[in-house]
Amino acid sequence: MGKPYSEDLRRGIVQGIEAGHSYEEVADLYGVSISSVSRFVTRWRKIGNVTPAKFGGYKGYALERYRDRVTRWVVAQPDITLAELQSRLAKQKVPVSQTAIFRFLRHLDFTFKKKPARGRTRSS
Repeated sequence: MGKPYSEDLRRGIVQGIEAGHSYEEVADLYGVSISSVSRFVTRWRKIGNVTPAKFGGYKGYALERYRDRVTRWVVAQPDITLAELQSRLAKQKVPVSQTAIFRFLRHLDFTFKKKPARGRTRSS
């Protein structure tokens, strides 16, 4: 995955446009696309700086607001299925996929434990 352009480069691009050069000239001079020049200038004019926005990083969980409720349900009924949790959440107007529920439960350190195997036979 790529990285954002440096702030120095971005400032130079904006200064080139402010000095009266065309977007095409500045793009050629700095080796960036015209759309990048446009984005940098737009950002400069809207918010007054060219600092890149947050890149990558942590994404929260859709169910974080319902942590206590989900935890109570799982503690009260440890064998509850993802479909049952999804149904309970839907009744409370929380539309969420079973995958999101699975990831959230894993985040909360709830794990799926298979029942112990009954006397396995071994063929020689």
